[in-house]
Amino acid sequence: MDAETVKSLAIASGFTQARICRADDAWTAGERLAEFVAAGQHGSMVWMEDTLARRQHPTGMWPDAKSAVVVGLNYGPDIDPLAALERKSEGVISVYARNTDYHDLMKKRLKHFARAFVNKTGAEVKVFVDTAPLMEKPLAAKSGMGWQGKHTNLVSR
Repeated sequence: MDAETVKSLAIASGFTQARICRADDAWTAGERLAEFVAAGQHGSMVWMEDTLARRQHPTGMWPDAKSAVVVGLNYGPDIDPLAALERKSEGVISVYARNTDYHDLMKKRLKHFARAFVNKTGAEVKVFVDTAPLMEKPLAAKSGMGWQGKHTNLVSR
């Protein structure tokens, strides 16, 4: 299946964007993570140290992986959420926390996409929504979906 067909299948599954990148290429994110953990900057999150080898590279969890399909979903409201900041007597809840948990929303759409992809290709897939030892943000940046800011979040237009 060619890349454009894969991306179209992802869009048809409800995502607003889709990118594909090599999962087996070298990258520096793993080295930076190892330095972070070695310096003790992970604090009491011992699981980061325990799963470091799997986290350092996308193939750490699946050695035979060749490609990664990275999808995005704009779940922002139809109104300008910054307008709520003008109402000083009310608290403001971050946009991502106002509705359905994005883990549930993304997982449902990912499973739909994965089923369609497997039905068309017979290939093996793994689905993750930041719940596995995989550095999704550097992978998304590698795919061209956006860039990772100093705050570690992925930023895109």
